Amino acid sequence: TPLYSSAASDVYKRQAQYPRFTLGPVTLTLQPGDRVALLGRNGTGKSTLLALMAGLRQPEHGTVSGVPGGDDRQLTLRRDVAYVGAALQALPWHSVQEHFRFMAQMYEGWNTDRALALAHELALDVGATTGTLSRGNTVKLNLATAWGRQADVLLLDEPTAGLDPIARTDLLRELRRTIHAFPNAIVVYATHLLDELHEIDPTRLLVLRDGMVHSHDGDAMAQLDVAALTALLTDAPRRSTPEVA
Repeated sequence: TPLYSSAASDVYKRQAQYPRFTLGPVTLTLQPGDRVALLGRNGTGKSTLLALMAGLRQPEHGTVSGVPGGDDRQLTLRRDVAYVGAALQALPWHSVQEHFRFMAQMYEGWNTDRALALAHELALDVGATTGTLSRGNTVKLNLATAWGRQADVLLLDEPTAGLDPIARTDLLRELRRTIHAFPNAIVVYATHLLDELHEIDPTRLLVLRDGMVHSHDGDAMAQLDVAALTALLTDAPRRSTPEVA
């Protein structure tokens, strides 16, 4: 079964096991236009779940399905799903501009103007060598690259980590602008910073605790304050969600 489709994206019983931690089983369905806030404390499996969804890690059990025309699941994932983490996702000897030119050769739908526009908005020096970038500037580069790819699915793994307050505000503003410009894209935004949730105006809230997913719709989340969200992280019942639809 192909990976992500224009109708829906499914993650079936994904499970990853570690010596002291098991993520899942997790079953969920994502629809075009979903803006999903993935909330969890550090170490609860947010990054692992996103890496599984992006095909960057292999689960002990489970599948991801839904992208049209993809006989080779890994190639389809790399084409249609953009993962943004804090680690450098570029050749360290390339300049930012050289990296964008390289991406143009790698991805058919690459949009250099879009990548450069976000890089300039975030005050990222396009002449800088990518391997010398600070943590904050590395995140900016990864985000600009994801924007340029124009992927159908955007997985954001705590993208504001390491950013100063001004850069963080700029990034969240550009993220909101991008989400509204591409309303059919699926966006999953992982964070442990509660004040960021309302900034991205999520349609759904997924809380990870004890390796399990607990689902809340966007309307319900709008009524939650920081104290209530904190309670979800610490006091949510220990149970798995059979299906998040």
